[in-house]
Amino acid sequence: MDLLSFAYPVYERYLGWQIAREFSNIPRHVAIILKETDLFDPEGIERLISTLNIFRKFGVQIVSVYVDILKTDPTLKAEVASTLKTRLETNFSNLPAGTGYQIYDVDGEVNSTAPGNDFLVYVSLGFGGRDEIMRAVLTILEEVKARTVRPEEVDEKMIESHLLVNHEPDIMIRSGGQNLSDFLVWQSVYSELYFTDVNWKDVRKVDLLRAMRDFQKRKRRYGR
Repeated sequence: MDLLSFAYPVYERYLGWQIAREFSNIPRHVAIILKETDLFDPEGIERLISTLNIFRKFGVQIVSVYVDILKTDPTLKAEVASTLKTRLETNFSNLPAGTGYQIYDVDGEVNSTAPGNDFLVYVSLGFGGRDEIMRAVLTILEEVKARTVRPEEVDEKMIESHLLVNHEPDIMIRSGGQNLSDFLVWQSVYSELYFTDVNWKDVRKVDLLRAMRDFQKRKRRYGR
């Protein structure tokens, strides 16, 4: 056994122990940004399921996943999203009881859903944050036009109530890159950001634990 093979399990246990010591400071909502190619690789899907189970084990309650579909042709983009949805549904059926999920297509419509009471997974297949905000605003404008809402009633809380995901992520994790994608633009304004150079297919449990431990050591300022 080489030194690294021995060291990583020990380091994982050490990080797990540190995280458990500050259980009250565990991120309750984690957002992950992926690329379409990450999930077309069978190992990428397995990595996602493993990641969800790890986060759940350590007390995370919500995981939001954005799959950045780079195809510009609307028909091709929809086909990619449909294929990924089928793969995710098949694998999500193996998640522990009590896990709920919602999968959104490229138009922001709920394509697949399952109820859950202690762990929730949101997956957006190519439907970004700018489109999410635009749709919320247009919906509110229609309500104003129909006179079910008065213009002076429109505020931040109303806009938030029309977003797909009403929860603000505590931490946004991006693997294999140094920039964020168009995801949860409104909700993530005060989120902590965590970047790792490790590509998704190579992400290990220790990398996820490092992200959680890094979050615990930060002093959140919420824009102040």
